[in-house]
Amino acid sequence: MLSLIIIIWVIFNILSGGYILRAENIANLFRQVTVVAVLACGMTLIIVSGHIDLSVGSALGMFGALAASMITQMKLDPYFSVATVLLIGFLVGCGHGALVHYFNIPAFVVTLGGLIAYRGVTQYIARQSIAIRVEWIKAIAQGTVPNWFSIVLMAAALVIIAAAILRMRANHRKAGLAIHPMWIDIIKYIFSAAIIIVLTVVLIQGEGVPVQVVILLVAATIFSIGARMTPFGHYVYAVGGNRQAAHYSGISIARNTIGIFGLMGFLSALAGIITISELSSAAPDIGDLKELETIAACVIGGTSLMGGSGAIGLSVLGALIMASIKNGMSMMGIVAQMQKVILGSVLVIAVALDQWSRRLKK
Repeated sequence: MLSLIIIIWVIFNILSGGYILRAENIANLFRQVTVVAVLACGMTLIIVSGHIDLSVGSALGMFGALAASMITQMKLDPYFSVATVLLIGFLVGCGHGALVHYFNIPAFVVTLGGLIAYRGVTQYIARQSIAIRVEWIKAIAQGTVPNWFSIVLMAAALVIIAAAILRMRANHRKAGLAIHPMWIDIIKYIFSAAIIIVLTVVLIQGEGVPVQVVILLVAATIFSIGARMTPFGHYVYAVGGNRQAAHYSGISIARNTIGIFGLMGFLSALAGIITISELSSAAPDIGDLKELETIAACVIGGTSLMGGSGAIGLSVLGALIMASIKNGMSMMGIVAQMQKVILGSVLVIAVALDQWSRRLKK
């Protein structure tokens, strides 16, 4: 995935006359990918468990409009408003999970109804654009972190990646599984570290690392650790791999289903706040089609639509690949209609490659 991103950047950088890898465009690229990548963190767990959520785009718009209305029209405290919207997002997501589990309504139907209903609520709340004037909220998507913090963040990322590699090797050795030579992991680490260091240096030379990128990294790290190192995360994969076997193993399907949809609702609310911060307002059409981009990012990142397989980090990279292609095509002057055709083709090819690789494994 990292190699593919580098190839895309290099090709578009050549075709655009060297504009793609400029600091201001890299920062803009990361701003473009944040919302979809944040949603992809939750959508990966949803798909891994064998479900789908079509409402995240409309929910994003609804929660963003609700936060803007509470702050600007109702004159409520901004901190209270943001916290309340995040809580409501979690509860709405739990409601989706309860409908799916206790009423045996397919998640496709539940969230399709949410897609329609939440879009109507958004259009009602934000009939006219609602401006955001709170500086710290606007800084979420428009501000940057200090350079020293960027360096600390870079160092932390390098340490986390090294620890993850060592932990994986230790777990494989403990389980008696085959381990590939150490030099392969060293090359992977050097390659990943080089990308992180170069990107950090490039961003620091520009305006700095955007605040919303830090939010994305924190969310992705927390969800990745939760998915791979906690019982709840293991249960998600177990349920998606074999629901009946998971049930007979004593895993609570209800708690698992409600939990993943609740987390998805929370991330939808967070993405809504980031969106109104970026636009400095709430409009009736915010979040439009974000659900499709999110699902596409997960599929491109290798998450299987059959459930049981997927990784949050790869879904984030999938979102970055999509954003990189869109950004590169825009720099080349390709019209928006053709961009959609190309992105749709990329999605179909990604699914075809996923199915092909599965047949090879079998």
